[in-house]
Parts: sequence; structure tokens; C-alpha cells
Amino acid sequence: MKNTSTERLEFQDLGFPLLMNAWWNGGNQKGIYEQNVGRHSFVGKDGSYIYWQRPNGVGPFLVMVPNAGTSLEFKNKARYNEGPFAEQDPSWEGVVEYFIHSKNISVERATKTAKYLPATSLILEPGAERTYGFTFRWAADYANLRNVLYDAGVVDAVSLPGMVVPQDTEATLAVRAKGGIQQVGGESGKNITVTARGTRKGYTLYDLAFPGLGAHQVTVRYDNGRQSVLQYYSVKPIEELVTAHATFLATKQQARTARGYNGAYLQWDMSRRKQITWDDYPGGGWKEWMAGGSDDLGLAPAAFLSEKNVSAPNQNKVASLDYYIEHFLLGYLQGRTENGTRTYQVYRWYDGQDGTPKDQGVWRAYNYVHIANTYLNLYKIAKRYPHITTRLTATEYLLMGYRTLEAMFTKIPQPTPIGDAAHDLGLMGELLHPDMLARLREEGRSAEAQRLDGFLQGKRDKIFAQEYPFASEMSIDTTGFEACYTLAKMYGNTALAAKVTRASLAARGNQPLWYFYGSDNRHMGESWWNLGYECQLGAWQQQDYLYSYATTSGGEFDEMMRSTYGAYLAGWANINAGQISADAANIGAASWQLQSEKGTCNYNWIPLLDGWWAWSGEADLGFWGALRAATVNVVEDRIVGLYAYGGEVTEQNGTYVITPKDGVRQRLALYNKGKFGLQIDKARFTRAQVSADLRDIRVTLQSVVTGSYSPDITLRNLPAGTYQVSVNGGASRSVVSNGGEVVVKDVRTLTGNGHVVRVVAM
Repeated sequence: MKNTSTERLEFQDLGFPLLMNAWWNGGNQKGIYEQNVGRHSFVGKDGSYIYWQRPNGVGPFLVMVPNAGTSLEFKNKARYNEGPFAEQDPSWEGVVEYFIHSKNISVERATKTAKYLPATSLILEPGAERTYGFTFRWAADYANLRNVLYDAGVVDAVSLPGMVVPQDTEATLAVRAKGGIQQVGGESGKNITVTARGTRKGYTLYDLAFPGLGAHQVTVRYDNGRQSVLQYYSVKPIEELVTAHATFLATKQQARTARGYNGAYLQWDMSRRKQITWDDYPGGGWKEWMAGGSDDLGLAPAAFLSEKNVSAPNQNKVASLDYYIEHFLLGYLQGRTENGTRTYQVYRWYDGQDGTPKDQGVWRAYNYVHIANTYLNLYKIAKRYPHITTRLTATEYLLMGYRTLEAMFTKIPQPTPIGDAAHDLGLMGELLHPDMLARLREEGRSAEAQRLDGFLQGKRDKIFAQEYPFASEMSIDTTGFEACYTLAKMYGNTALAAKVTRASLAARGNQPLWYFYGSDNRHMGESWWNLGYECQLGAWQQQDYLYSYATTSGGEFDEMMRSTYGAYLAGWANINAGQISADAANIGAASWQLQSEKGTCNYNWIPLLDGWWAWSGEADLGFWGALRAATVNVVEDRIVGLYAYGGEVTEQNGTYVITPKDGVRQRLALYNKGKFGLQIDKARFTRAQVSADLRDIRVTLQSVVTGSYSPDITLRNLPAGTYQVSVNGGASRSVVSNGGEVVVKDVRTLTGNGHVVRVVAM
């Protein structure tokens, strides 16, 4: 840019569009995964960068880095009806522009897109000039991407456990830059504590503490005056969020009415502080879906609430679930009968017409799995906790779950608007299949188990026959990954398990921005579907792959674990503890998702609260997946060293001491010790001590029930040998490990907290 005039000039805006091949062809999955590219961008001043990768996750990645003196501060995009390259849901995100200077456009577009950084302009005196530039480079993989950034002279930032950080956890930030790190500082007025920890493996390490809730900026100053601005988000401890949201569902979101949706968990509208019902609907969109108590947004709350009660039961909340099953599921949504026998078909959604529904469609396969998961969880609750009163027996719940799946596979008339989805598409929640089969067999229901396995083998054959079996209702989506992975693991297709995981990793960002880090990119890219439910469902699938298949050596394992746990944490930001809405009536409510570009919602009848969708929508499906994933993962990270995701770990005299903070406190995995695993049922732990040779394990228990309990403890990858199991140093019994899995059932009848179970090699 050169000023050839005789006057002083101000360039208020300087930006450029990037039109990459991301116009998704929904009918061509191979084309999408091999020819299209997904974008991951970091707008953070001098440390900005953008990279593109094929959705199949196979390298190399194309990386755009700024030259010295060039920075990015603003991102804009073409919204609906804004020119020939406007967004077109579900095929095209819209052309995106990046700005070096944005003094005017950031104001002009204030109602359309977000401004996170101060806006600048360029002033040139007569005859003066300024040069800006970017360089494109190739990165072979995620670990190599860090080296590319470092070599280009921008900051390489690693943040554990992620960019969304619970208040009972400090973030560990590791940064390096070719020009050197001068300072790391927190945003003014936020009381962020930054504590230097020295250097390791070429990185400078800091501990960060965020005392306030919500968004926080941390600025890395490097290379003699350059800056990179990272964005964090602070949330309440996960266990507090889980408890608050479960209580909110049972007390505020469940309909108690004479209408047909009685018992349903309806959407909550934080902007109006009330349920969204058929009779009190603010307008816009498809009313039958939005106010109906079914599909993902109406059925997922019960899946989450029941999952929470599997790990920590509460009589009132179980009663709420039984009321939902009795009145809404059996009384309405699954009320269809043939010859006096319930079919277990599921109406598409409540349509506002009491009595005979106006819309008797039962084709929406996506609905069935959420209901089956709820029934399966009620079976577990009834089986594990005899002091909890349930309306039906454990076996009755189990068979209702089975019959719901059977109906999904056999009683959906064809054709449907979404094809034969039960047999052809991966459905959210299908990770239940191995569990359902195992429970049926345990209960002596071999015929039912064999029939279900037959359905799954048929689906397996269809899935395995496709090169990219990830199709859904959308052009490109992440909703099928979990089911494809589950079938791959069940039936020994390790190649597909790896392919799903690569695609899942490619779908989520690793930039140091809380709204992109771990968040999956679906058909609208980075633009408006941030921290949706697949953020945490994807974390479940990725974590299972890490534990079941991945080797722990090499930089790529570290990158995968960071992505996975960052995604697990990120989704909890959707639960309101005051950071989304300060209104007391909304504490414990959930936002459907974040729209990081802010402006207006693409569902323009849903209000935004500083980018958060005010309606609860499908958020609970993510929370359900998160509870299934919750684990303390101990690793030896190549950059920061010994680290516990979801907890704290120290090594004392050859023993690891672990304090869990993952929100559930029932699972522990020591990836640094041959993937030794610990799982507790019917109790949780407050502390674990594991010797480095795995020959002495001590777990301090906490009760999850009122009265007595007999916990079950599962040990995985315990070295072969004979072990003594004792409680509080008392009488012991022996168990034998062959190096695989050992289940110690009914350790002893206990009451209260603080009991120490010890497993020690003989």
C-alpha cells in the first residue's frame, strides 16, 4: 500500500476474501471427504493463522501464516441473501473475509458478525508505504503444524486441559516463538492470575487461573513487540454444572399439564425465562418440532438425566423420569397399538393435537435411539440401586429399550423423507448397542440379543461397504461418526475405526479460541454451529479410540488427547451458571449452542444472548455423551510432562496421587502406564494412589446413595498376577489378573465416605 497523493490518507478497512472449495455436495461423500476442504482460523493479531484440510483428516494441511508486520483482527462473512456467495444452508457457509484493518467494517457489520479485538486503521503520509504479506506452507500432520507455526515466526500455543476451563482447575499454557517470549498477561479487569513455571522442551510454561466466569483474553507478547491474543472461557466445576442442570430439567423443564405433552421435557427459553409450549409459543420455525418434546431437542434431556442418575441416583429425579415414561412416552409418543399390543413405534413429534395425532408419522429413526438409551439407563438404575423406587422392574425397562430398537429396525414404513435411516445412517446415541446386547444376555434374553445382533450385522454390512459412510440429513455432518465407530469396534474393522477418528479430528478446531477449540465443524463450517452436541459426542468417540487402539508414543497422540479433552470440556460451557444469563430463573438452564459470529441467529426467531442461542434445543445430547466419556486421563505429555486431564496428579515416592475433577469421578485411565484403567460403579472416588509398577492401588470412595452400598470395581490392563483386595486394611480376598480385565464385584457392604479399597500384588 503506497500513498501516491499529496494528502494524508487513512485506510479504514483492509481485508480479503478466501474462497476455498467448501461447497458441499451432499450426494457425494467421497467428493466431500477427498476434494472439499474444511477451514480452521485463528484471528488473534500477529499470531493469527489459518489452515485448511480435507475432511477425511489425511494430510497435508495447507497453512497460511502472516509475515512479520502483518496481523489479523476481524472476520466477516456473507450472510443469507448477501450477494452471489451468500451462505446457503446446508451446502455453503458463505464466503469469508479476513481483515488486517477493520475500523469501519467492524462497526458497519456489528449486527451481522462479532468483534473480539480492537479495530485499527492504516494512516499513510504522502509518499509513505506499507507492505503486508502471508506465506502458504504445508503441514504433514497436527504435530508438524506446530513446527510450521514456529518456523514462520508466530506463536505456537499449547493449552491444557483446553480453552474452556473449570474454576477448580488451572490452565497450563505452553508457548514458544522463534523471536522469543517476552510476557504473558491476562485481560485487564478480569483478575487473571498468570504464574510462570519455567521452560520445558523449548516452551515457556505458565499456570493460568480465571476467578470470574465467561470469556477471558490472554495476550502473549513475543518477538520484540508482536502480540498473539488467546481467548479462554471459565465455567463452574463440572460436577456443579451437571447437578444444577439435572435439577433444572426435573423442576423447570418438565411439563406438568393436561395436554398431550404432559411429562415431556420441553425446551427452555432463557430470553423469556419459561418453557416453550404449544400453548405459549413465541413464533417462528416449525412449531411441531420446536415445542414438541421429541426429536433430539425433546428426547435428549431424559437421556442425560437418566445417565446422570446411573452414576449418582436421586429419588426425585428418577420419579421425574418415570413420570416422563408413563405419561409422555407410553401415554403419547409411543402410544400406538396394533391388535391391542403396543408397537413401540415413535411418533415423529408431538403436533399439538390431543387425542389422535394429526401427524402419525413414525419414520424419524433419530428419535428411537434416545428413548432406548433412556430405558437402558432406567434398567441400570433399578438394577444397581434397590433403595431407589422405580415404577417398573429392571427387566421391564430393558425389554422396552429392546422393543424400541426392534421397532426402529422393523416398523418404520418405507419410503421416508430421509431414506431407510435405521439401516443406512449412523444415528446419534448408537454407542448403546454393545451395552444393550450385553445386558440382554446377562438377563437370559438370548433370543432378543440374537435378533438385535442380526439387525446390527445388516447395518454393519451396509456401513462397511461404503468408503465414507458418514452421510446424514445434512450435506456434510459429524452425527454419523459415533455409530460408524461403534460398529467398527464391535465387528473388528480397525481401519474404519481409524478413518472415523481422523475425520472427527479434522472436523474440530485446535486454535486457541474457546469457541473453536474442540468444537466440531459441520455443514456451516466455523460460522454458527459452535459447541453443539457433537462437540462432546465426538469426544466420547475419540477418547474410546485413544484407549482402545492408539499408541501413546509420538506427538500425534498428544495432539489427539488435547483435542479430545478440550472438546469434552468445551461443551459444558453451554450450561448457564450466570455467564450466559445472570437471571436467577435461568441458573442451570442450557443454551442450544454458541454462534461465535454473533449477529442474528439463522433460526431468526431464536434470540441470541451474546452469541448463545437462548433456547435449550439439542444441548442435552452433548451432555449425555459427555457423561459417558467422563474420565480422568493421566498422560506424559511431551511438552508439559506428567498431566491429568480432568483432575490433578503428582508423583510421590514412586506413586501417582490423583484427585478427580472430571464431573463424574468414576473412571481413571493411566495412559502413561500401559493404559491401566479403573472404573467404579455404585460409588465414586475422591482420591486414587497408584504405584508406578501398578502393584499397589488404593482408592478412597465416596457414597452416591443414602445408606449402605456395595461398589463394583473394574481394573483394566492390570499386570498378570494374584492380588489381595481389602477395605480399610481389614480382611482381604484374592483376585487373579491375566493382564486384561478384572472385575471385583460387591467389594463389601459400606456406609458413608472415606473407605479405602486397596488392591496389592501378592
